[in-house]
This record gives sequence, C-alpha cells and structure tokens, in this order.
Amino acid sequence: MASSTYDVHPAPFPAASKSSSGVATNLVTTVSTVSFSDKLLITISQAGKLAHWVHVPLATASADLMNPGGMQYHSMDSENALLPRHDLTATTVLGGTKREDEIVGQTLATTLASAILMKRPREERLLVVGLGLQDASGMGRSGFEEIVGLVLDCL
Repeated sequence: MASSTYDVHPAPFPAASKSSSGVATNLVTTVSTVSFSDKLLITISQAGKLAHWVHVPLATASADLMNPGGMQYHSMDSENALLPRHDLTATTVLGGTKREDEIVGQTLATTLASAILMKRPREERLLVVGLGLQDASGMGRSGFEEIVGLVLDCL
C-alpha cells in the first residue's frame, strides 16, 4: 500500500476581514466585516448577541438606469446625513420577532448600504447585516449614530 503525503501550507482566510470594538449605547459593541466576492457581511454584536439578520441588494441601487451618474446626496455634515437612500430595500432574513428591533435593523442596514454606496457608487454585492443589539428599540438617535460610526470605522 502506497503512502500519500500532503503538503500543508498556511493560507489566510479567503476573504478580507476586519473587526473592531467600541462603546455604543453605553455597551461594548463589536463590529466585524467580511468582504466576499459576492457579499459584504457586517456583524454588530453587544453582550455576545447576534439574533437579527437583514440583507440589502446594492446592485439594484448602483444600476439605476434613470440616474447613471449616481445620485447626488446632501453633505455628510448636514443634519440629515444619516438618512438612508430611498432606492434601497432591506429585508429581514432571520430573526425579526420584535417589530421595534426589525425597524431599527432595517433602517440601520439601509443607512449602512447608503454609506457604502456613497463611498463606492459602483458596488453591486449583496449587503448582509447581522445584529445583536442589547436594546435596539431604546437606543435613540445618538446610539444609532454611534453604531453607524463604529461600522464606518471598520469598513
């Protein structure tokens, strides 16, 4: 019986990834991003939770035939800088048992998708956002902005 030998070579994970932690809504929040060739995965976790998953197709927004040059948006210093684009639709994939958390999750996902498209207007991957927020319904505007800031720092 012939013996086979295999050469094992260490290789990095096949997709670029990044993670960071910070404080949002007075809780340690961990954000990670993984850039696959067909998807951009973002997870946001507080207290070890990850219970709600949402996806936003970016290809339909970047392929807007009525506006091939991309949309011109308000500057980032305006009061409405965190408003999501109107042409993006977030869909809950998993979780969503609490209506308030579902609304926050979908709004957060479309806001992040808008920020990604502002940075990379030709982005066409599917954005998948996994959320595990301790109290999504009670976070308020400042907490929302803190979480968006943590994610933007990780992109």
